[in-house]
Amino acid sequence: MKNKKINGAKKEFVWMIILSVVVLLPNIFLLFYGSDALPVALLLFGLSCLFFLLPALFLRKRIFFILHGVFVLLAPLEMAHIYLNLTPATSAFLLSIIDTNQEESFELLSAIKFPLVILFLLWAFYFIIVVVRIKNVCLFQSKRTKWAGIFIFAGAIIAGYAVGYNKKIYPYDLILRTYQAFAVKKEIKKGGEQMKDFKFNAVKKDPVAGKEIYVFVIGETGRYSSYAINGYQRNTSPMLAQTKNVVSYTDFYSEANITSSSLPVILTRASARDYERSYVEKSFVDAFREAGFKTYWIAGQSANNKFIRRISGDADGEYFRTVNFSDTTNFDEQLWLYLDDVLAKNDHKALIVIHTLGSHFRYNYRYPASYEVFKPSLKGAFDYALISAKNKELFVNTYDNSILYTDFFLAKTIRKINRLHAISALVYVADHGENLFDTKENIVFHGGSDYTHYDFHVPFFVWTSDEYSVQYPCKQENIRCNKDEKLSAHYIFYSILDIADITFPGQILSKSIASETLRGDSVRYIINTNMEVLRFPTKSRI
Repeated sequence: MKNKKINGAKKEFVWMIILSVVVLLPNIFLLFYGSDALPVALLLFGLSCLFFLLPALFLRKRIFFILHGVFVLLAPLEMAHIYLNLTPATSAFLLSIIDTNQEESFELLSAIKFPLVILFLLWAFYFIIVVVRIKNVCLFQSKRTKWAGIFIFAGAIIAGYAVGYNKKIYPYDLILRTYQAFAVKKEIKKGGEQMKDFKFNAVKKDPVAGKEIYVFVIGETGRYSSYAINGYQRNTSPMLAQTKNVVSYTDFYSEANITSSSLPVILTRASARDYERSYVEKSFVDAFREAGFKTYWIAGQSANNKFIRRISGDADGEYFRTVNFSDTTNFDEQLWLYLDDVLAKNDHKALIVIHTLGSHFRYNYRYPASYEVFKPSLKGAFDYALISAKNKELFVNTYDNSILYTDFFLAKTIRKINRLHAISALVYVADHGENLFDTKENIVFHGGSDYTHYDFHVPFFVWTSDEYSVQYPCKQENIRCNKDEKLSAHYIFYSILDIADITFPGQILSKSIASETLRGDSVRYIINTNMEVLRFPTKSRI
């Protein structure tokens, strides 16, 4: 009988070890796959094990593992972020998941069917073993042991907090980041109530008799260095290069490397250092409306983003194309259907914002077959197992094809506006950049806390019509002369209004590309994916 109990206890101990490994899979994955140096990675893993055991001081074994089962269910989020970005999940990553629409979710899930089956089997295995094999008794019986454990854990918590490693220990990092994500959502909602009566008191400085059309295009996942017009060796922008009056800015940087964080800086007076301003102030779209312009929002994404819907909902017209992101015909040119309808309204003064899919992952879904110029390229709903530095050529070729298509979209949009013979301008900026295994760390995509300058250095193009040059020759000349200034996304608000000759009491012409008084950044700041403000490195990794 005694031997039977001993054997039973040994078997239970083995099961407990197996269950612990399942709970700690994200921590083990980070140890081998994360970007931290080995000594730091080992320290993080040791702290993870200590934090994992902390509840065992007070809970019965079965309850202990059932509670940890919640984090087993959430582990794929953490592991996916580590796999793609080499770091634990971030607040911005979780915000993106909250704002992700159903189409994007299914696009992702369709590529990982086999891993999902394994995952569901693992979940079932975990909970069956907990219920069937683990006794519901306390693991630590002695008070002395509990007190010793409390002191050890207290020291570990203090040490982890002191060096900032508590932000990298699963599941506590995920709890912290989830709290931060929902706090941001709460602030956005609260700010929406506060700004109902907000006004810029914007006016058209010197009204003109001619028709005025201004178009602002928000690109997606654009690399400055992937455009031939910016010096890239491949001919990825032949149409823009041949378009008259297009100015490409050479030193323009986003202030965030994920869409949900970058858009508020692009559209409002917020900056990385004054990000909360986006919660309580309206956008330049609202300022145009105050100045007597009709305003329109045309988009192929962000239909579920409450910040965007607040802006688009206040416009005179909003058009969202919500086709599945993996639809084989869901290209940006479909947005011209809405643009043509808006232009047919023949408004005397109008601002049109177009939010494109650009080079949104998967890149091969962003262009028709006729733009598959650079080969070999990725095909269909490829498996995420292909995301590897050894397949860099595939990713670069496919991405470059998407840039070639963006060149076509922008050039043809300019032609549509130019045919109106109006005083007009088109401004294009990408929300953030992209990594394509450019560095020795083989970082890919964007949105990681381990970033490079490829995350932030984005294309920024300005086109003006001949009619604009006649009406505003000084502004047009300043736009051209300022193209090499050191600029960041918070310049856009002041610039787009000044381009349209709209003024308001808070205008800062030293932040306008259309002004001769423009002064570039002396220091750049970004808001990282954990919503922390950082000074952007003078020498970023290349």
